[in-house]
Amino acid sequence: MIQENYENQQQEQKIQQSMSVWSQMAGQFLESLTDKNMTATMELQNIEIDVPKARGPDGRDLGGAKWIVNGKIVWTTELHKT
Repeated sequence: MIQENYENQQQEQKIQQSMSVWSQMAGQFLESLTDKNMTATMELQNIEIDVPKARGPDGRDLGGAKWIVNGKIVWTTELHKT
């Protein structure tokens, strides 16, 4: 039981660190689009997203998943003078 709790804590720390990196990258990218007229395209090929196992409030196992994403994200910004 102690080992399982330790492993769950380790997994949560890894997830938090990964989310932090992704959110920083996304923030920097979107910040670069601020106040500009431009379009940016991000193509995704076989991006794997591991959704960790989760437990509900009653301790029930809610499961996890692995998503594979293929596609394109397009951001378009337009500067309006006010």
